[in-house]
Amino acid sequence: METNETIGATESVQHVTEEFLKTQIVQKDERIQQLEEHIQRVTQRDYATRGELQSMRDGMHEWTMAALKSREISETNAEEIAEICGFELTSEVEAEVTVTYYITLQVPAGEEAEDIINEIDFDAITYDCDKITYVSSNVDSIDI
Repeated sequence: METNETIGATESVQHVTEEFLKTQIVQKDERIQQLEEHIQRVTQRDYATRGELQSMRDGMHEWTMAALKSREISETNAEEIAEICGFELTSEVEAEVTVTYYITLQVPAGEEAEDIINEIDFDAITYDCDKITYVSSNVDSIDI
């Protein structure tokens, strides 16, 4: 008899354990669904907040630049606003500039002016400006 009771008790424990595990799985699945919905809401709110922040930053940038141009605010105030709002007051542009040299040379007797001019290394000319990043030259014409 004891054996039958042990088998019955084991089956009962197994059934209870199986029901418990099924309940746990259902609860886990519900919790996962809740968390996924929460993540979606937070993500949407984050995108909305980021968009609003960018719009505010752009508006402050436009206002600051206009106020600086019309001298309604000082450059110091504009710099402080830019630092707080996270934008730059300056913009970087690249410009191509042509420089024309007019030089006077002493040409020794028996030498050709063109030869002397062609020996000048215009690329080696230095400028007192650290903003110049590239120098290139060529001789377009020689008027003698």
